[in-house]
Amino acid sequence: MLPPIQDKRFQDLPPQGFQFACHPGVACFNQCCRKLELWLTPYDVLRLRRRLGLSSEEFIERFTEVQAGQNGWPMPRLLMRADDPERICPFLGDQGCTVYEDRPGACRTYPLGRATKGGRDGGPSEEGFFLVREEHCQGFAAGPLWQPQDWIKDQGLETYNAVNDQFLPIITRQAPDPNPQVIASKMRMFFMACYHLEAFRQFVGQTRFSQLFVVPPLRLELAATNDLELLRLGFDWLRFAIFGDATMVLREGAAQKT
Repeated sequence: MLPPIQDKRFQDLPPQGFQFACHPGVACFNQCCRKLELWLTPYDVLRLRRRLGLSSEEFIERFTEVQAGQNGWPMPRLLMRADDPERICPFLGDQGCTVYEDRPGACRTYPLGRATKGGRDGGPSEEGFFLVREEHCQGFAAGPLWQPQDWIKDQGLETYNAVNDQFLPIITRQAPDPNPQVIASKMRMFFMACYHLEAFRQFVGQTRFSQLFVVPPLRLELAATNDLELLRLGFDWLRFAIFGDATMVLREGAAQKT
């Protein structure tokens, strides 16, 4: 099991589970929505920009700053309100989170931490949980007793975790090439397939993608209209194209055509 980073906020999960509640009646309500360093996963962006009725490019331009994340992969970080000394989340309103149903996975998970190991085959080989206890948080003082799987279900994390587990085999590795120009090209491929889904959909539909790869027609049909299916196709394509994983199958003779 991968241990969490050494941090006094991270604590072992008691066998009986953890007591927690977060609602407007808790004195610290919304205090966790400020001064954040919140990296957004591809599924986070998918949900948020769809909620706001924006294209991927519009959302990233308006609400994020793209920086080098894990292993140098370009990832969007949510921009806090620059005109506020508390650096409040841009989606925090008077009554709380204005995008609550589509809030990022990191917001949903708290106060539970999840550590995984492996994942090269599209999912973690090991999974474990721990608690994250911020000094200001008073949510532990009352509320129901939770086991990790109950919390995951209650917070709607099943799809977030499943998609993020498919993302892990990419960002946990470095682009393997000594040529910086090739690496830059792979970084652009990564960002298109993970965060600019409209551009990736155009790439799949208007290039020789289906002539080069054996992709079931139903999968291509779904990816043409379903962003989640398109994202999963993008993960498979990236793993094949960048790392040589057996996640895609080239058509016979396709190697000679490229």
